[in-house]
Amino acid sequence: MKDLQQYFDHIQPRYYVNEIASLGFTRLFRKIAVQKVKNYGGKRVLDLMSGQGENLEFLKKYNQNTEIVALDFSSAMQIKLAETFKNKLSIHQIKNDFFKSDITERSMDIILCSYGIKTIEQEQKQVFADRLSRIINQKGEIIIVEFVKPKTAWRLTCVKWYIEVLVSKIFGNEFGKLFHYINKNESLEDIKNQFVNNGLSIISHKRYLDLIEILHVKRN
Repeated sequence: MKDLQQYFDHIQPRYYVNEIASLGFTRLFRKIAVQKVKNYGGKRVLDLMSGQGENLEFLKKYNQNTEIVALDFSSAMQIKLAETFKNKLSIHQIKNDFFKSDITERSMDIILCSYGIKTIEQEQKQVFADRLSRIINQKGEIIIVEFVKPKTAWRLTCVKWYIEVLVSKIFGNEFGKLFHYINKNESLEDIKNQFVNNGLSIISHKRYLDLIEILHVKRN
C-alpha cells in the first residue's frame, strides 16, 4: 500500500494525463455516477479515494448544506484537492488508508468511490464492502464507478495495446501500469453480492463499453 501512496504522490502533477488518455471517458462516467443521486443537499457525503476531488466538480450545483468528507492516502492529491475546492465547498479531508480509517458507523448518507477499487486486492474486497455497509446510514446510497476487464478477447487485446504500448509511449510508463489493475479486476459482481449479503438493495449495476461498470446500492 505504501508503494501505491508513493506512486500517486509521484504522478499527481501529471494526473490530468488520465483524462486525456481515457479520451474523456473517465470524466463522463464519473459524472454519470455522481448524478445517480439527484440531490446532495443537507447530506453527509464520503468521497472515498477522492484523489484531487474530481467527483466534487459535479457536486457543486447540488451543494446546499452538504458536508463532504474526502478520504485519500496521497498527500499530493489531498493538497491539490484543498487548493481547488477550499473556497467552493465545505470539506473535511482525511489523509489515510481507508482500511486504517475510523469513520463512524452509520455516519454517511452517500458514499462515492471512483476508480479506486481496482487497486484493492481480491482478499480485501469483502472487508471493503462490509465496512462501507456499516458506514452508510439508513436509506443511504453507495455509488461506485470502476474500470473492469473486458469480457471479449479482442477488446481486452485492444485495451492492453492502447494502455501498455500507446499510452506508455506517449505519456510515460507510469501510466501504462493501469492495465495491470484493469486486467485483474473482472467486475464489481463480488462487491455487489457482498452488499446484498449485508442487506443492501441493488438500484442498478451496468457495464459500459465492456470496460467500465457503475454500481448503485441503497440501504432500505
